[in-house]
Amino acid sequence: MKNALLILFLIVSAACSAQNVFEQYGGNAMVTNLNVSPQMFQLLSKFKISTDDPGSQAFIEMIQNLKRFRVMSTKETTIATAMENWFQEELNESSLESVLNITEKGVNVRFGAVYGVEESTVNRLVMYVKGLQEYIDEREDIQLQKDTSLDFILLEIKGEIDLNQVGALTKLIDIPGGEYLNALEN
Repeated sequence: MKNALLILFLIVSAACSAQNVFEQYGGNAMVTNLNVSPQMFQLLSKFKISTDDPGSQAFIEMIQNLKRFRVMSTKETTIATAMENWFQEELNESSLESVLNITEKGVNVRFGAVYGVEESTVNRLVMYVKGLQEYIDEREDIQLQKDTSLDFILLEIKGEIDLNQVGALTKLIDIPGGEYLNALEN
């Protein structure tokens, strides 16, 4: 009986401390990853950058206030299912709220956010994109390799995020699916 309880405890502990999807598939060859650590943002915050352009200055300040930035993409449906399940679990079990869902030309985009103090800020932003590869394949004006890993994309940004600046951030880093982030500004 004692051994059965110990085994049950170990199983429950392992499930509770399970890695999130970013960590689980971080080194997987079927996944493209970008992960900017909190330490990198701390390093950026040490730089004193100023400009006469108020818009540019606000953008610089937003970057310096970020805590985490990570994005992963894949074509592998098993991994995509894990990504979508993680997103749904975050909506169900954390303070993340569904804020916007877009379905356009076979592409499904879902956003979740944890609201910040100010009206145009969030403390956490998560985006899940499903079905992007077929859209890319049909467009002649998109000059990407036909065989990319962009069918499913999961993005998470933590920190003090100004929704008016997030589109510029995704353009700077050239995030796949980043054009959907502009919808949050409206």
